[in-house]
Amino acid sequence: MRIMKHKLKMLMEVIFIVFIFLDGFLLFISIFLPIRPTAFTVVVYLDLITSILLIFGYFIQMRRQKKGLYIKKNWNALISIIPFYFIGIFLLGMNETSILLKILSLIKIFALAFSARQVGKSVDEFVEKSRLVYGFAFFVVILIFCSVLFFLLESGVNPEVTTYEDSLWYVIQTITTVGYGDVVPITQWGRLVGVIAMISAIAISSLLTAATTSSLMDKLREDREKLAKKSGDYIKELENRMNDLESNMAKEENINEVKDDLNHIKSEITDLKDLLGKKNE
Repeated sequence: MRIMKHKLKMLMEVIFIVFIFLDGFLLFISIFLPIRPTAFTVVVYLDLITSILLIFGYFIQMRRQKKGLYIKKNWNALISIIPFYFIGIFLLGMNETSILLKILSLIKIFALAFSARQVGKSVDEFVEKSRLVYGFAFFVVILIFCSVLFFLLESGVNPEVTTYEDSLWYVIQTITTVGYGDVVPITQWGRLVGVIAMISAIAISSLLTAATTSSLMDKLREDREKLAKKSGDYIKELENRMNDLESNMAKEENINEVKDDLNHIKSEITDLKDLLGKKNE
């Protein structure tokens, strides 16, 4: 039951982190790069959903920690749960190009980074321990760098690249090796960006595979050490109990048969020690 609760908690934290990352990334794009109105609407509603999820996540933490002022004591928690775009555009009638909305959204991006570590502590610890953070960070850097550079090089020249999401779509296709072919570079520098994305995809796959394998090996080694320690403690407990029995039986008569049984148990314990010793070598 305890393991099931831990897995459920990890799943919820993964969902929180995925939404936080997507929200922060899309907010960043909407602030600095041109996107279509339909895409901007998606950003607004995704930000609203993420804010609702964070309210739910912080509510769970407040109940778990029994601190009613948890959000008030964390500025990032208070800021990250406010859907500035939705409130400003749909409720207050502000323009999507409003400088105030962009500044508030930029502040929210920093708040989301802190919130990811607060509502996803278990996932954060696992990522750092397994070294997956390096592969993930490399992926994010390549995605942002290549997509922005490709947009700057191809927009105005390539008719297939009119907004930033066209560039982002091309880079995602390239990194994932899907390659639909609906967006292709026409400049030499744009093709160079594509080559960088292709080579980076190989490096990202290698990093993630190595990190995952290392994490599994560490987990297996840790489980084996725990099992060996638990078995060793159990053997010591059995030996102590047998010694107590032997000392008590030495005072009684006609106990040869019981002593034979104890000797048999001792032999089995010795075999168990030898087996554990071989496994740890």
